[in-house]
Amino acid sequence: MTESSDKSSLAGKRLLLIRPQRQEDQLLSVLENTGADVTHIPVISIEPVVENHQIKTQILELDNFHKAIFVSGNAAELAIEWIDKYWPMLPVGVEYFAVGERTAALLKEADMDALHPSGRQNSEALLKLEQLQQLENQRVIIFRGVGGREILAETLIERGARVEYCELYQRVIDSQQLALAQQQESDCLVAHSGELIQAMGQAEDTLFADTAVVVPSERVAVIAAGLGYRRVISAENALPESMLAAVHRAFDSGI
Repeated sequence: MTESSDKSSLAGKRLLLIRPQRQEDQLLSVLENTGADVTHIPVISIEPVVENHQIKTQILELDNFHKAIFVSGNAAELAIEWIDKYWPMLPVGVEYFAVGERTAALLKEADMDALHPSGRQNSEALLKLEQLQQLENQRVIIFRGVGGREILAETLIERGARVEYCELYQRVIDSQQLALAQQQESDCLVAHSGELIQAMGQAEDTLFADTAVVVPSERVAVIAAGLGYRRVISAENALPESMLAAVHRAFDSGI
C-alpha cells in the first residue's frame, strides 16, 4: 500500500493510540503519516527499576546463562543499560532471543544478534524456534517487566531449562490519562497489547463498545471481546506496518 493511498483512505479519520510514551514511536509516526487525526493518550507508563540487588547479581552472572530472552523493547533497552554498566565486553557463549523484530533490532544496535520469530511476534511463535526445543540443564534468563504472561517460562521449564526472570520495569496505570482515553471520541482505538485493553476496562465504561478496536494478535482480540468490545480487528503481529494494515481493514471492511 503506497503512502498516497494511506493518506487518502485514512485522512480525517480519528485514531486513538493508548500505549506508553516512547522516545521514538514508530507506530505513532506511521499512523500520523497517513493524514489521520491521531490522538496519543498513554494510559500506562513504564517505570524502570533503578536500584535492585537481584538485578545487579543476575547481570554480573550473565555469562553463566546459556540463553537470554528479551520480551519487549522496554526490556531490551533497560537490559542494555544494565549490561553496559557491568560488561565492558559482552560475555561469550550466551545465545540471545527476542520476542519481536523491533526488540531484536534494538539488541542488534548493542552488538547482540538475537534470534526472533517471523510472522506472529509473540511468545508462542518464539517457542517454535528450533534453538528452544531441547533445553536440558540449560540456564535461561528472561528479561521482562514485573508480572506478565507465564507461558514462556512454563514451556521452557517443561523442556528442561532452569529459568530466571530479570524484571526491569513496572507498568503503572495513569488514572487521569485513563479517564481521558475512556471518554475520547474516536473512530478507531489502537491498543498495542492485552495490558492496554485491560487497562481501558469494560467497554461499557468507555465510548468504544461499538467502535473499531485494533489489537496485535488473536489472543488480545479474545481479551477485548471478553471486555465487551464488539468490533475488534486483529493484526498479523505488533509491528507498525501490520497494525496500520489492520487499521485500514477496520475502515475498509466496516467490521
